[in-house]
Amino acid sequence: MIGIVCFWDRCATPYLAKYEELLNGMKLAYEVLLWNRTPSEDAELISKSANEININISCNGTKLKKLRAFFRWRSIAKRIIKENKYDHLIVLSTVPAVLLYGTLLNDYKDNYLFDIRDYTLENNKIFRHVVMRLINNSVLTSISSKGYIRWLNPSSKIMVNHNITVNEEIEPCIPKLIGKKSINFAFVGNVRLDSQTEALLLALKDESRIEQHYYGRIIPNCKIREIKEEYNIDNLYFHGAFTVSDKPQIFADVDLINCVYANAEREEEIPLGDSTPLPNRLYDSLTFYRPIVASKGTYLAELVEQYHLGCCINGFDAAAKYDILKYVDTFDESEFISGCNALKSIVIKEEKEYLKMIKMIFKDWK
Repeated sequence: MIGIVCFWDRCATPYLAKYEELLNGMKLAYEVLLWNRTPSEDAELISKSANEININISCNGTKLKKLRAFFRWRSIAKRIIKENKYDHLIVLSTVPAVLLYGTLLNDYKDNYLFDIRDYTLENNKIFRHVVMRLINNSVLTSISSKGYIRWLNPSSKIMVNHNITVNEEIEPCIPKLIGKKSINFAFVGNVRLDSQTEALLLALKDESRIEQHYYGRIIPNCKIREIKEEYNIDNLYFHGAFTVSDKPQIFADVDLINCVYANAEREEEIPLGDSTPLPNRLYDSLTFYRPIVASKGTYLAELVEQYHLGCCINGFDAAAKYDILKYVDTFDESEFISGCNALKSIVIKEEKEYLKMIKMIFKDWK
């Protein structure tokens, strides 16, 4: 039996589906350990259904309350792993791996898959040392962005894992942008609100040509609806949660993909946690041939510029809307398609190599 350890609920862990699909295809038994951070008042501490275990612990409030929730989760997760005697583990994201450090190194050395999703506290030497030990003692560690090499030491255990959620080939159907009077500028994913996104909401609120659309679940404590009401943002629309199968229909209406995110006004001050990831929206851009608007100073912006995938802005800049409209009105379709296809070929090659390695590991785990 394989145990998959997640640090969030299923909706906030879309990359779980890739592993489940592979395990189901190879007919390997597994169990998913999830954390429901917003349980109802009458929810049991631990709930089970089929091959899924939910730890129902509230995680909000002050940093101290969240820290207590983390260690309570750790205690319960360790107990579940010990009681269920999993043969192998897949740990999704850094913090749960660090919290389970002793269990992984003592009981699962070279027998767990480590999937790194973000930058956390790697500027702390002790934390960084722990992360590198977890990498070097894993059977394999995947990273969802090559930008992470900026804060990880080199290791033969590391492979890139691209977050492609729609695999079938889709014929290019490029939106006709030049001169278009109404631009669907869309965020597609779990809706969070960093400081640059909030600034951009306000920068675009009076631009009649741009409609700001948000497709996806609004995560707890995200105040985007309140901001819409407070500032009377009439060109801001919400469409609710969606599934992967809904994406073709969603992107049929999208003109530009909103990939603006960062918690700093100055490019050189953007933290590594914001500057190094690659969002699923990059792969949506490559799949559905939709240009990206990215934050300057990020690894994503480097790819956008290198492959001509869109434009890069600073959401705090009052002129950001003019940068977007200039890109729309000078859109080079041929250059965009060429760049999409070039990066997509690299992504597909690397993803095939990763899946080949994962299947070899799972075959050994049978």
